[in-house]
Amino acid sequence: MDKELIIIDEKQYELKYNEKTIETVEALTGKAFMDVVVNNKGMLSLSMLRQYFANALYAVEGGRVSSEQGSNVFTKVLNTKGYAYVNMLVINTIQRDCPFFFLGA
Repeated sequence: MDKELIIIDEKQYELKYNEKTIETVEALTGKAFMDVVVNNKGMLSLSMLRQYFANALYAVEGGRVSSEQGSNVFTKVLNTKGYAYVNMLVINTIQRDCPFFFLGA
């Protein structure tokens, strides 16, 4: 999967995941990523989706953005592209960046 650029207010963003990012969100939400994916058939709750998006957002020019700014961008993307788009973007990007979750699945 190629990186998908997120363009909001003429700024380009992308999602990037690694073990640390996943662990951070798991600590914030109190739920393991794979537990949520398996038990909810790949559909994250809105609050969980916000955490996975906001904590993995990078400006193409400028690096990682704050989780507060990430949350604001999440709201804009959600309202313009819809829940299904954002959910699939997050899941597909985690699958690309952290394939170890899906090995043998």
